[in-house]
Amino acid sequence: MHRGEAGVNAVKGENKEDSMLLKDKVAVVTGAGGGLGEGICLCLAREGANVLVSDVNLDLAEAVAKKVREKGQRAVTATADVRFFKQCEELMATAAREFGRIDILVCNHGVSGFSLRKESEDPPVLENLSEEDWDLTIDVNLKGVFNCNKAAVPYFKKQKEGKIINMSSIGGRKGVDFIPHYCASKAGVILFTQAIALQLAPFGVNVNTVCPGLVWTPMWQEAAKVLSMSHPAFKGLPLDTVFDAAVHAMIPMQRPQTPEDIGNAVVFLASNQAKEITGQALNVDGGAIFS
Repeated sequence: MHRGEAGVNAVKGENKEDSMLLKDKVAVVTGAGGGLGEGICLCLAREGANVLVSDVNLDLAEAVAKKVREKGQRAVTATADVRFFKQCEELMATAAREFGRIDILVCNHGVSGFSLRKESEDPPVLENLSEEDWDLTIDVNLKGVFNCNKAAVPYFKKQKEGKIINMSSIGGRKGVDFIPHYCASKAGVILFTQAIALQLAPFGVNVNTVCPGLVWTPMWQEAAKVLSMSHPAFKGLPLDTVFDAAVHAMIPMQRPQTPEDIGNAVVFLASNQAKEITGQALNVDGGAIFS
């Protein structure tokens, strides 16, 4: 038998569970009630992970948890407002109580920066950015990552291993004219991740960031609505046309990214295949950013 044939036969005879990248691992995913969070949870489950599905909307979290269970994995749900450290502590305690350990933390929660903006034709420039929208964006997108990381670290240090994936954005890599507050929050996530990666490396903990490109999610729909109402380049256009125009202008591969694309990147960083990768920001953006 040729060496190549032996390899093929070995793959054919391989048990599916044995090939799972995250078999029996426990993942906590925030902002998991739909969109990117749902895609991440389902990719983790596909690779054998059990998942604590967390979202501020418990009904949405339950719907995602049901899909995780349909893939044969355990799932529990919890709600937490990541702006408050105590609630993040309780979230990690729930995961540890339900599953016995925490192996993976995915901080996927986030707001678009337009959550509090009233319907208006005023252009989304700095003079029209409210202090309330600035504060909410920084509190959720950046402080929420700090709170969740801080709450999970004691478990990882005790185990001498763990994987943290903090969600940033291509908006954290390059300024986008209509979302300065969002860009500031996501750039902060990247630098915070680098600093924590240095702190936790001696404990065998990997800390990385994923920077998604353009994914059609409820958050992007919210942004598209504002652009359609008030941005000179998009005013009056249907929301899907706004999104398509953004993809055409920003993505060299001329296609949007999907929740599964982002979930696959998270799986890789959460797996042993990425054991020598830490402090990095992985762009999943069809070539939008080269750095």
